[in-house]
Amino acid sequence: MEATAQASAQQLVPAMVGVPSDPTVDTNHRITAGDVLEIQVFQAEELGSTERVGDGGAIALPLVGAVSVAGLTAAEAEQRIAAALAKDYLQDPQVNVFVSEYADLEVAIGGEVNKPGVFPIRGRTTLLEGIALAGGTTRRAKDEQVIVFRAKPSNSGVSAYVVDLKKVQRGELRDPLLAANDKIVVPKSGSRVFLEDVRDTLRGFVNFNPLLY
Repeated sequence: MEATAQASAQQLVPAMVGVPSDPTVDTNHRITAGDVLEIQVFQAEELGSTERVGDGGAIALPLVGAVSVAGLTAAEAEQRIAAALAKDYLQDPQVNVFVSEYADLEVAIGGEVNKPGVFPIRGRTTLLEGIALAGGTTRRAKDEQVIVFRAKPSNSGVSAYVVDLKKVQRGELRDPLLAANDKIVVPKSGSRVFLEDVRDTLRGFVNFNPLLY
């Protein structure tokens, strides 16, 4: 009994009523095949372009042709592209690279949705868009208490956000952007989300069961 209680307690994560903050740009992301890059060259707009990284890890750019960028951060890709432009075409080029779509990011969506599963997200994807990927909620769904589980920075645990999806749909709450590896649970109507009372702070604890995924 004690071991069971301890296991259950370990699955409790702190929860807050409200939408999570939008994820920050991951400056440590390593570019991979399928990513889409926005490339800008200062004072040379004609050299800017939008490129999808090919299976071989390269992009094709005006003037310089193929440049291998797989495995680099955006900052490292800026340096490599600038070096290629500086070789024969520009003097001290200033290059900015932004990853506008990620090829390898996923979210898991379970509970009372029509098509639960793990879904790739391309670029900026909101909670409503994620629910749509899962076929929308069922008629049994408790839309007022959709839970978004999100990993804390540096893998220091998980936090949960209890979002009123109906308010989001009505425009009364911001539709939050999803982050890589978010886990979204739509509970069944009549189920109790909070395992401890929620007081004036609108905080409590919810049960996180990784076996749902």
